[in-house]
Amino acid sequence: MPLLSEDSRGFALSLDLLLALIPITLLLGFVAADMDNLLYQMEDTVFRSSMDRAAGDAVSTLLETSGNPTDWEINGNTNVVGLAQFDPSKNGPMEGTIDPLKLAAITAPQVQNLIGSNYNFYMNVSTINKTGTPVSLKTLGNSSFTTAKDVVRVERVAQASEFKVVSSQVGQIRYLGGTRTFIIPSFQTSFNSNQTYDYWILIANNVGFTNATVFINNNAINFTTSNLTNAALINSNFLNINATNPTVYYNNTVSLNATGPFPSSMDIYIIQAPKNVTSSQINTNSVVPKSTDFVFYLWSKG
Repeated sequence: MPLLSEDSRGFALSLDLLLALIPITLLLGFVAADMDNLLYQMEDTVFRSSMDRAAGDAVSTLLETSGNPTDWEINGNTNVVGLAQFDPSKNGPMEGTIDPLKLAAITAPQVQNLIGSNYNFYMNVSTINKTGTPVSLKTLGNSSFTTAKDVVRVERVAQASEFKVVSSQVGQIRYLGGTRTFIIPSFQTSFNSNQTYDYWILIANNVGFTNATVFINNNAINFTTSNLTNAALINSNFLNINATNPTVYYNNTVSLNATGPFPSSMDIYIIQAPKNVTSSQINTNSVVPKSTDFVFYLWSKG
């Protein structure tokens, strides 16, 4: 006699099916319960990737381009803001070298236009002075990033100075016997730039030279022992500018005659600085580019 009748076999089969459905039902329940969390994680990953890209693109634009137009800090019309110093000889930006004039002119709304309306930002540019003290060159944005739930931080090392060097001769001016003439790279000025900025000569007399004469477009500016290391303001009448073409840049030639015994050496800088800057502010610590920490924070406004 069989252990199970026909009816019992049907019952056993149904029971087996029910038991088999239990783990499947539990699995489906677990998947359904975790689906919201899975979707949230996917959305969070996509959103974070978007923030990473927005922050990285903003920093790249700021440090690797001069903006559009390239002289936006002078004409005031900005399509895209950029901080890289523009090199007229290469007709392109000096990537990683921050233009002090652009850094001084940049505003929070310009950076906000760069990143879009969905994000908050905070930017800090700082360097180290001779005593090793951190010095902030520029701070922009909203410092509330410390309380934001999710923040992207991008840090880059760049070159920057407080004032802009538009021409220089470094490590090449040495005593070779008697008085010698040195040709210094030319620099450019326009009528508009001359209305906003002054131009200075700074001599770093490393050792030995007793006097020097700097010629700007053949106009002489004399330095003696008593004022050799003091910054000298270039008379605006010495500069090549044209009021009828205020945005056009013209070259200005520079040469140097220097006298000193062996082993004399010096460096020379032509500086472009805002009109309110004084001679005492122009020195090697404020004009020689040095390593600068560029930090940029980005987070959602939501």
